[in-house]
Amino acid sequence: MGDFVGACHVRFERAKEMLEEDPGLAKAAWDWGFGDWETAIGAASHTGRKDIIELLLTHGARPDVFTLATMDQVDAVRAFVENIRDARETEGPHSISLFRHAEAGKAARVLEYLESTGVDTGHDWFTTSPELVRPLIGAYAWSPSPADRFTVGWFERLSCLTLATGGSPARNLRPNSRDIAKEFRFQPAGSRGATVVFQGGTQQNEQLRVEYAGKVYKAQRCADD
Repeated sequence: MGDFVGACHVRFERAKEMLEEDPGLAKAAWDWGFGDWETAIGAASHTGRKDIIELLLTHGARPDVFTLATMDQVDAVRAFVENIRDARETEGPHSISLFRHAEAGKAARVLEYLESTGVDTGHDWFTTSPELVRPLIGAYAWSPSPADRFTVGWFERLSCLTLATGGSPARNLRPNSRDIAKEFRFQPAGSRGATVVFQGGTQQNEQLRVEYAGKVYKAQRCADD
């Protein structure tokens, strides 16, 4: 499932080939980590790949409001925003905003409508000061096993920290508070239930705590491989 959802971001021919083998993949979904679920059509939507969206629709994929925003279906988006509570703050996969989906699809009518509502564009949801968080970058282990560690990195394009564990893809970290100089609390992209807490001050941080699904992982800084 993950391979197919991954292909649906930008790889039309690969997605088409996999659908020919198993048309049911059009409804596939994958959790990239910490509850960041993404459907195949969701992957094509936030990358603006209308050709892949159309391919998936012909195989029975179920579009959502983010797909409709990408496809410039302004009446449908308006109905959603005006009738669903807190709709303007609804996040898509990887915490990508409705506005950014419309941008990906060059959806002029939807962009104009969303701008008229004063919607949060979501452009700076992940933005973090590199000078402030640089001491947090590194590896943290919660057991002697080499597999039991978190790796904190930096993603330049979004100016944000990332968190990876095991062989899983790195997840972008979104500040829970703009005053992270005091809190150092983050949420992984697309997650509602996970919290990442760096314990310590602005000097090199030694402890990391990850809370998710009723479990708490307490990790200590260790040597990078």
